Amino acid sequence: MPKFLLGNARHQLDDKGRMRIPAKFREGLGGSAYILPGRAGCLFIIPEDKLLETVKSLSGGNPFADTSDNDLFTEIVGNGDYLEEDGQGRVRLSKELAKAAGIVKDVVFVGKLTYLEVWPAETWDERYSVLNPDNLSKMIDKLRKLGV
Repeated sequence: MPKFLLGNARHQLDDKGRMRIPAKFREGLGGSAYILPGRAGCLFIIPEDKLLETVKSLSGGNPFADTSDNDLFTEIVGNGDYLEEDGQGRVRLSKELAKAAGIVKDVVFVGKLTYLEVWPAETWDERYSVLNPDNLSKMIDKLRKLGV
């Protein structure tokens, strides 16, 4: 039975740009996973099966698909990378992806049920930390509007 990816965990890049996928998320990724440019300053770590679903929804990998879909497909997949653990359980984050997301050292892995987001810790803390009273108040207001 697949395990949902929930919660968050903090880690740091080492001097060679490697990081460990937190243990609480490894099982939910199910083995093979890829890291791709995300939105709003984060990266996505997507299990192989979910990546295939996503690719099919974009353009099906069809080179003759609509130009805008194909451009999006090229930008996302062309800048992605396969995540392969070394003997100590670390994965390499390319300099290009780290730069695109603004990641220097500290990262926050965020479970999004079927995939992960990887955020620079500073960005995560500013935007989403429930420990920030302003953020918590905004989240509660949004939930009220949704009837929760």
